Amino acid sequence: MLISTLTSPLERLADVRDTMLETGRLSRRGLLQAAGGITFLAIAPGAAAKTPLGLDGEPFDSFAGAPARPVFTALPYLQPGPTGHRLVDGEESLVIAWQTDVVPARFELTYGPNGTEHRATIEQAPRGAGIHRASERRTNYVARLQGLNLHSRYKYRVDMNGERVVEGYFTTRKPRGEKVRFVSFGDNSHGDMSDRAIAYQAFRARPDFVMNTGDTVYDSGLDNEYSRYFFPIYNADEAGPRIGAPLLRAVPFYTVLANHDLTSRDAKGHPISDLDKYPDACGYFTNMHPPLNGPDPSHPMPIVGATDRLAEFTAAAGTQHLRKSNYSFDYGDGHFLCLDSNVYVDPTDPALQKWIADDLSGSSAVWKIVVYHHPAFNVGNEHYDEQHMRVLSPIFEKCGVDVVLSGHEHTYQRTRPLRFAPRDESGAKAVGEGTRYVPGSFTVDRRFDGQAATKPDGILYITTGAGGKSLYDPEMNDDPTRRLHPEDGNVEYIAAMVTDRHSLSVIDMDSRSFILRQIDEWGQQIDRVELRKG
Repeated sequence: MLISTLTSPLERLADVRDTMLETGRLSRRGLLQAAGGITFLAIAPGAAAKTPLGLDGEPFDSFAGAPARPVFTALPYLQPGPTGHRLVDGEESLVIAWQTDVVPARFELTYGPNGTEHRATIEQAPRGAGIHRASERRTNYVARLQGLNLHSRYKYRVDMNGERVVEGYFTTRKPRGEKVRFVSFGDNSHGDMSDRAIAYQAFRARPDFVMNTGDTVYDSGLDNEYSRYFFPIYNADEAGPRIGAPLLRAVPFYTVLANHDLTSRDAKGHPISDLDKYPDACGYFTNMHPPLNGPDPSHPMPIVGATDRLAEFTAAAGTQHLRKSNYSFDYGDGHFLCLDSNVYVDPTDPALQKWIADDLSGSSAVWKIVVYHHPAFNVGNEHYDEQHMRVLSPIFEKCGVDVVLSGHEHTYQRTRPLRFAPRDESGAKAVGEGTRYVPGSFTVDRRFDGQAATKPDGILYITTGAGGKSLYDPEMNDDPTRRLHPEDGNVEYIAAMVTDRHSLSVIDMDSRSFILRQIDEWGQQIDRVELRKG
């Protein structure tokens, strides 16, 4: 049996950091004992040498006379859960989710300071097979934990058919006044060594949570892509630059909807998700469980399919799944607003703009951070013309937003602090089109350098989309003249750009400072900037 004394993820990560740096990896036993949110995995009775349940995606052999048991296709992982806008002691929530094949089982999850005080409500729903094989059908389990205290450690235990199979722990969100570290990256999971390296560097950073900037998996957000490219890497049993890391079992993973969450195009060429063509489409809605404090979107993701396919999808995703498109949450001294920026969205919609303004102006957080996939101020060649989110800049400025995080461009870009006044918003209204220019006037703070001058006049727009997929624009890395666009009056608003390596953002935040360090796939710092208030 694999058992260890429970302490916080950060304490255990600190204990094993030297080992990780020296060897580049940990054994499964060492990892479970030292870093993950899982501290116990049952071994099949009478078969102690066999593989633990579902590890590496391989079923264990049932011992003679034993009933069939399900194989874990995704070991338990942490998600934020349905609440999260405000930091209120006693009102915290968290989701622990897992997946198995279709072999039926009876699960129970207990939790509390000692692991047994409360019993969670567990929901289960079937998930349709992908286009590859019927064996990809699985069952999704979601345990909702409610009434938790802030900044507290809880133990939990999962029983299957009356026997303990998983035991672990988690730590809830930090309140105002506490130091917080989070990592941010996007455009990541597609099965290459680069996204494994970024997962490993994120693990080494010892974050409180992950803020993904979208395109969590490639190429179409399918459930089988999550199974192949996401869970094995971000919920790995070992940590190493060619393996991945156990992030999902230790800290919550937030993300936003992005273009690769769509699967197909309709007769007019507009992007949709087609459940008839891809029965396991829209994996974002069935695998991710963010807060549900957003509105029902006026322009939701277009999802089509036969009635039975739609019904099965809704059962797995939840009846309120559209509210996962836009949401917000607090963590420490930060307020995060997460938006769907796909091409079917009209950011000029008055109802959406009102909700955004109300959400941001209603927060008392020191730092306000907006996250969406399509960068509004991006000089890369691939997606420069997708500028529709620019029309929200005046709202962000009025409501005191400090930083906007995006992906989509597979590079790292950091703007100077800027203010933007749209001149023509018609391009942003062109829903479904790729070319959505929004011209306007720039006011750029050239005094701010993030080192000596740390109080910006304007918003920093960060593109952190070099999380694993193939990189863009190598010619721009050392040639700033290629970053100028006549459509923007050749305004030089990019302060830093790195296109020759994969990277992630490591952000430290407290009531006085916001420090962003960009770390490459080898663990080297390639940029640093500090913001201060007052």
